[in-house]
Amino acid sequence: MPRMVLADTFAESRHILKSHDHQPPAMADHYRRLGEHLNADFTPVIRFVELLPVFLNGARHTAVRRQMAINLAEARKRQEAAARQVIDTLPALLTAGQSLDLFSEFVSPLWQAMLATTPLRGDEKGELALALLDLFDTRRRIRERLAINERIRAFIDMEPESVEQRLMALAQNALGGAPVTGAITMSLHQVFTANPGIPLQDIDFPKRFSASPLPMTDRVLKTAPDAVDAQEPVVIRCVLHSRNFTSAENDEAMFGIGEHACLGRPLANLVWAMVVEKLGSLPVSIRSSDLTLRKAAPETADDYLSMGDLLLHPTSLQVTIGN
Repeated sequence: MPRMVLADTFAESRHILKSHDHQPPAMADHYRRLGEHLNADFTPVIRFVELLPVFLNGARHTAVRRQMAINLAEARKRQEAAARQVIDTLPALLTAGQSLDLFSEFVSPLWQAMLATTPLRGDEKGELALALLDLFDTRRRIRERLAINERIRAFIDMEPESVEQRLMALAQNALGGAPVTGAITMSLHQVFTANPGIPLQDIDFPKRFSASPLPMTDRVLKTAPDAVDAQEPVVIRCVLHSRNFTSAENDEAMFGIGEHACLGRPLANLVWAMVVEKLGSLPVSIRSSDLTLRKAAPETADDYLSMGDLLLHPTSLQVTIGN
């Protein structure tokens, strides 16, 4: 395992993420080495990873981001309309005296409705896209990663004549699903927790997301291709979201910083605006709000350094509705 250091101030993280001297870890190379070590064929994972802009640089990064931006623009109006249909169900869900899991009964269906506007054969509900994020958890068991590898292989074999197009669509769904559903869920929990028992129509909802499921990201220092005696690169873990940052700093880093910032930020912010507009019209209150994450959010330097998964994954947001 390479040595890891922490950039835990906003200024440090921002400098590194905007620097051309640093790059994302070479995830495809990691799986090439792992395949050689295990005598396993990780070709499906490698083909998928090589279409993820978060792990790319240079001309390839630019080309993939450009195509993804075109795809997002083409789907935006349909996704916005689908999101609004689900958001319009909030008044019926939030009935006084009821309890429900807002993550499973609202946030997940919201994302699935947006996915349905550009159906992807073999992953219509986005379940594979979400599972793919486990490939980047350094503490995930090898057999689990091999199982995901085989799921990607089956996805590729379903329509081998259009592999890159389908893998790029799958990559977009993977990059969008967990971040947007996580940001909505965690931000709602933060608002509800700060305003217990207050009618939703009387709450001053934040204009943008107030909590992030992506508290950090990794970078390594570039080395010259002809460098002699190059050592194992040091991984710099850049904190993106922290209680020690100002609200303006957390907002700036909400979807990443620099040329690898998330392409879906405008749509995600629009969906959040629609959600809080609807909630802000309701007379009921949220009496209690209980958020469950797959793993606890990092608070200390040791927490940030020890996490194998860079994303926080909400699994439920249990709320009780008051009058």
